[in-house]
Amino acid sequence: MTPRFAWPTYKEQWDCQVSSFVLDGQNASEYIDTDYLRLNGAERTWGTAEITLSVSTNEGIPSGLTDQSAHVLIACSTTQLRRSYPMIQMSDGEGFEAMVSVPRTALTQKATISVEIVAQFEDRRRVVGTAVDWTLTVDIGEAPRRAGSLPLRSTWIDFGGSDAPAEARRNPTGYCYIDITKSPPLLYLNSGVDGFQSLIMADNAKTERRRHRDLLGATVARQIANTLFRAAFDEVAPGEFGAPAVGPTSGLLNNISEAVATELPDTESADQLYEKIATLSSNPTAAAAFWAEVDLALDRLTGLSDTIVRICAEVKHV
Repeated sequence: MTPRFAWPTYKEQWDCQVSSFVLDGQNASEYIDTDYLRLNGAERTWGTAEITLSVSTNEGIPSGLTDQSAHVLIACSTTQLRRSYPMIQMSDGEGFEAMVSVPRTALTQKATISVEIVAQFEDRRRVVGTAVDWTLTVDIGEAPRRAGSLPLRSTWIDFGGSDAPAEARRNPTGYCYIDITKSPPLLYLNSGVDGFQSLIMADNAKTERRRHRDLLGATVARQIANTLFRAAFDEVAPGEFGAPAVGPTSGLLNNISEAVATELPDTESADQLYEKIATLSSNPTAAAAFWAEVDLALDRLTGLSDTIVRICAEVKHV
């Protein structure tokens, strides 16, 4: 921790360990990701999460500080949740621990779990240290995934079959269809196109077959990105009474918006992108230029690459 205050502070962040993760009374310790400091709450349907965590440090208490204590902060920006829980000193006196309970109804997308260390310095209490943060993910679009895996559910189905969605049946020769009305969106890939499934899932394709596979993979990837971004665009609303524009509530749609924003020449974040989108309805010329830039951005994001091939090859049945 870089000293930023005119009173003694800890030089380094405290270590934070989660020892227990329980969803509705059922042990969920398999969803504790100690490599990336994440709790994957998107794997189950639950009402209450109970998290047991502890913090510690090898540093001695800085000179001049007394009456040290700690508290856990759980913050979720999308629901404006900010809740504090006191921690108790561990029996060995080497740190602090707490068990916090969080209702699912208070969260969307993800929440940050942080710890602040406070102490008495002279005549008032001060923040003197922090611990490394953890993240609690609650939506699939925010959950950690293997590199190259799809951030939405997917399945192979014959678009000409009676069990295919009506939208897919209307285009029986199409490669894919994405149902954005489901949460998370569901990607259908057409097993009825002769050779499409075997080509996409070919791990050892060579020369011309590999180039053909890459081209189809990029086509599918671009349609996914295009559909998701247009869904995000439709959810943007101008802010009321001078407030910032409001973007989509889905983490997946926010993710594609963030990716597009970084590729556009005049936006650097999703929030800036939402502000730009909110002004387009009154300026058709600017809207046309915007969509031209978006098309180029999506082309760059979904260009031919081995990553796109891996994405298309890892489709699983739901």
